[in-house]
Amino acid sequence: MYKVAIFSNDDNLIQKILRSISAFECHVFRFTALLANHRTDFLKNFDLIFVQTTETTSRIDASPSCAVAFFPNSQPQLAVRLLDMGYDRCLSESFDEEHLAALVRALLRRRLGLCSTVSFYGDLEFNHATKQSLLKSKRLKLPLREALILGLLLRKVGKIVSTEEFVSEIDPLSNGTNKSTIHAYIHKLRNRISSNILPIRNIKRNGYFLTKYTQHVHAKKADPMFGNLYG
Repeated sequence: MYKVAIFSNDDNLIQKILRSISAFECHVFRFTALLANHRTDFLKNFDLIFVQTTETTSRIDASPSCAVAFFPNSQPQLAVRLLDMGYDRCLSESFDEEHLAALVRALLRRRLGLCSTVSFYGDLEFNHATKQSLLKSKRLKLPLREALILGLLLRKVGKIVSTEEFVSEIDPLSNGTNKSTIHAYIHKLRNRISSNILPIRNIKRNGYFLTKYTQHVHAKKADPMFGNLYG
């Protein structure tokens, strides 16, 4: 049984959400709005969170739940801002119910598979559930889409990741995301994390590649009596 929170005072929107998730076993809780005092300890009680956005919509990047935001049809420019605020996905209020159902299935699969997974890559640490990154124990404030790209690279270390896989990861409904967008996010990620720490390679016409991490071992000067010793 999934626990679902819907933050909206729009009965029509709520009914569309309920129809979209009717195939899932859900216990639904309704609230008029997501408030600033709805902190992580409260939000973590839910598996899914749906939020109808307003100009004062609260950030949600610390929530361990899967969060979907709905923006007014007249304000599509809110999509990028909402993703940067920590929402996993955002849709217009005229969303297709079948698309939302597919989106929910994808989010729940990811949450169940990665709810406690942490990847380590040298001095870099990434939590796939919270999308939080640490570099030498200091938090990196990555926007959500850059964090999703980093998470995919770390899950597929040593393998070429195609741009199509990145698009599917950050925008499963293909709402305007393309290869150029992926290149831009990779460029931003490279600017935030040095190539000495995260060596992302561009494999022409194939995608991107993150080599497996290897810790360098320095050889000491050879001793004529004992040969080569490694410390």
